[in-house]
Amino acid sequence: MNGTKMVVFAPDFNQVAKYADEWISINAGQDGAWWMAVNHVILQEFHHEQKNEFFFDYLKQFSDSAFLVELEDHGGKWKAGQLVRAGTTAEYADEENGEWKFLHWDANDDRPKMPMGSMGHRWGEEQGKWNLKLEDGKDGSAIDPELTFLERNDGVAQCQFDDFGKGEELLRGVPYRTVQTANGPVKAATIYDVLMAQYGVGRGLEGAYPSSYDDELVYTPAWAERYTGISRDTLMRFAREWASTA
Repeated sequence: MNGTKMVVFAPDFNQVAKYADEWISINAGQDGAWWMAVNHVILQEFHHEQKNEFFFDYLKQFSDSAFLVELEDHGGKWKAGQLVRAGTTAEYADEENGEWKFLHWDANDDRPKMPMGSMGHRWGEEQGKWNLKLEDGKDGSAIDPELTFLERNDGVAQCQFDDFGKGEELLRGVPYRTVQTANGPVKAATIYDVLMAQYGVGRGLEGAYPSSYDDELVYTPAWAERYTGISRDTLMRFAREWASTA
């Protein structure tokens, strides 16, 4: 309809599939593996290789991708923990509901700032700050959130991720900046950088990142092929069509 392409994913050719432009016969219960690999391709090609500004701008304002996550040390292995709380920093220590207000790293001032719209603003005494404006909730200054610390960072931590299919742990590099808190300095990564590592988009970082789409390390098209029964070529074509449409 009106140029739309309808694709149906189902193990069987059913009453819906017969009206579709394309039927993809996926193994029952493996749609999760399919979508993980689709996201891998989209992040690799439309975020890292092409650096599509439309996607970047959307994520900065309408998602939690730019918020800072504390990396926690587990015996030399780092894991993503909770969001860095604004109330733990000296600048925002007096904020109402500071434990429920979070931080972006502002590219302009090169420091953490507290955007409006967190749960702490929703239930605060002061009204009018539960919104998606990219402005500091304390002084109103503009915020240009850094989605990634790939180019500017204080180091790269080897973080632990799970390969649930094999029951193994993988260590992958995640870039971080240091945030001074009441509990001392903490390593903080953006949700976006943790997401890229989770999906196996290496971007030149060290760790257990796949070397190509044909590497069967999570979450590549070759990896998904083993679980879904769908060829990697079909998956890559679908992912590119989906992202190009967006």
